[in-house]
Amino acid sequence: MARFERPKSADSVPLDLLPVIRDSGIMPERQIAELRAKVVRGEYPIDSMELAERLVRDQVITAYQARRFLNNRSHGLIVGRYVVLDRIGSGSMGRVYKAHHAMMDRVVALKIISPEIASNERVVARFQREMRLVGRLDHPNVVRAFDADQAQRVLYIVMEYVPGYSLGERLKKGPIPAAEMIEYAAQAAQGLAHAHEQGIVHRDIKPSNILLSKEGRIKILDLGLGVLMEGDTSATFATADGIAVGTVDYMSPEQACGREVDGRSDVYGLGCAMYHLMTGKLPFPGTSPIERLGKRISGRHVPITEHLPDLPSAVVRVMDRMMAHKPHERFAGAAEAADALRSLLRPRSGSSRGKSSDSRDGSSPSTARPASDPSTPVSSATPPSAEPDAATPTGPPAEPAVVHVPPDYPRWFAPAARFAETQPGLALAAAIVAAWLTFAAGFLAGFAMK
Repeated sequence: MARFERPKSADSVPLDLLPVIRDSGIMPERQIAELRAKVVRGEYPIDSMELAERLVRDQVITAYQARRFLNNRSHGLIVGRYVVLDRIGSGSMGRVYKAHHAMMDRVVALKIISPEIASNERVVARFQREMRLVGRLDHPNVVRAFDADQAQRVLYIVMEYVPGYSLGERLKKGPIPAAEMIEYAAQAAQGLAHAHEQGIVHRDIKPSNILLSKEGRIKILDLGLGVLMEGDTSATFATADGIAVGTVDYMSPEQACGREVDGRSDVYGLGCAMYHLMTGKLPFPGTSPIERLGKRISGRHVPITEHLPDLPSAVVRVMDRMMAHKPHERFAGAAEAADALRSLLRPRSGSSRGKSSDSRDGSSPSTARPASDPSTPVSSATPPSAEPDAATPTGPPAEPAVVHVPPDYPRWFAPAARFAETQPGLALAAAIVAAWLTFAAGFLAGFAMK
């Protein structure tokens, strides 16, 4: 949360801060009376700036609210059923605030559509239709929408509040390593695939619309430009009345020309965002948006290997396909792109080279990363070996056990049998000699009888 800062000028500071707080409607009259009593007893200071600083320190009000009160601005902190706590940022469609739903005790992100846009009846109809689509989304890689309404001519959408930062903010610290960015892009592609299944095309994929939560999960933000993709032409909006909508440095060529787009346009935008986040350079550089837009429509992006010469060839192929000029040359959809990105992160199984590299760079064995050799595939598709199932044979069948049962010889024959078992060669020789002697004795007996 933002820290309290004293106003540079005291001219606009109210003499009594509590009436300004009461007029804002952020707290009940009973609580205002309690604060007044503390001021009277001397527990809280009378000076407005000192009182504001104390209330922020005691977490009675936020620093953002205090700045508004000290500038005598009490209006605009209540939107429908939500109390505005802080300002998060702004975009082409409006401003985003951190807010609180008192009854549900839930902190949310509140996006207020710009008054210039909300005054257009056609845009209001478009907003209402798109909110019905956004309400269908339920995916861990998409910022969920809880509510959408119009209060006192203020159009707003209430979304999941995600503590963290955008990849655009992350880029300010320097380019994102390839393996880390591939993981982020794979998650983003999965979220986009879910949106496409519900008939929503993002149309404005860029680093600032890709959030990284504190848990390390990517979430796609700002699906406010989604358009229903159905066969009924009356249910499909033109791209902002035929004018290209999106951020020049990430939009697809067909989107830049104001043509009808589908999910493959988001895949292109994600590829451009990856390129920028990995290199810190734009894929279509130029001195002006018009020049960059012209290169996007008519030419091919600067090869990423000019900035990252050691990037594995498998990564280059996937990114080149994501940023192919013609839609039919790209992945068929975000789901296919997510699979291709995931395949780049699958670790090699049973590879001693992979294990040794893990130990060298100090990374966790569970952290997948592209191979260092740019001429080889990033990873093997072979899954790691699994434990064999005890019920499934894993080799040739085992030989049956043989139980030797000694025969029951007569007692007088047992010595001869044991001799034959232990000395079969000698026993055979003795038998042959005995047979020969018996034959010879018979022959001589017969001859003597003649």
